[in-house]
Amino acid sequence: MQRNAILLLTLMLLGLRALTGAAPDAVRAETFVLYDGALGGTPDAQGFTYLTLPLVGAAARQSFADSATTLDTTAVQAESAGYFAQNMPVLDRNLGYTVRFTVAVEEEAHASPHRAGFSVIVLGQDLLGIELGFWEDEIWAQEGGREALFTHAEGAAFDATAGLIAYELTISGAQYALAADGEPLLAGALRDYTAFEGTLDPYETPNFFFLGDNTASARARIRLSYAAVTATAAVPPTPTPTPSPTPGATPPPAAQRYLPIVRR
Repeated sequence: MQRNAILLLTLMLLGLRALTGAAPDAVRAETFVLYDGALGGTPDAQGFTYLTLPLVGAAARQSFADSATTLDTTAVQAESAGYFAQNMPVLDRNLGYTVRFTVAVEEEAHASPHRAGFSVIVLGQDLLGIELGFWEDEIWAQEGGREALFTHAEGAAFDATAGLIAYELTISGAQYALAADGEPLLAGALRDYTAFEGTLDPYETPNFFFLGDNTASARARIRLSYAAVTATAAVPPTPTPTPSPTPGATPPPAAQRYLPIVRR
């Protein structure tokens, strides 16, 4: 029954996206490839900024081989590391948009049922979006609001370790739907995470896309080979690139805003 409901919602979202794709040229869907491992190099050599916490001396590592990047935060659970998309298009949930990423969760461990060693965060221009946590055997949504903020919400049993898997996260209206290798997996309502009050708070950043480890209570090793966004809206002005931090230096304001979110 639940799988049928997810399939129905996914088909509805895809139908809405098809309708928006038939809209006038001003809102024609366009795909922005942020990372393609086939081109070589890690994501920070293409469309992402890579940051660790701590900024200097982190044990977290990224490496590239066989057309994919390995991000490994298993050495020190308290550390965080991840990729923050640059030059994102406008993500308008009313027009609909899709985020695609191909990833394998090779290893994951967590000290809390409300944390994951690998997470994906997508926020639209109005700050509504979804954060998904990836375990080895389940993918689940982080709750929004205030009372139950960042607690385990709806989830689906799934073997995320079975090699590189192509995920498609479709956003339309107030709903999201996640598919894995073309099969409907998880669906639900978008969340509002703006009640978060950490020193580093990317949940106030519109048109935001993050992949990585953002908690001190979990760790993971993942392989990432592709990431892209398809949106039916114009691209905002390109911001000034953020330079990579140098040892001992204070990160620039943009880097401070995008540092990994450490939640205990």
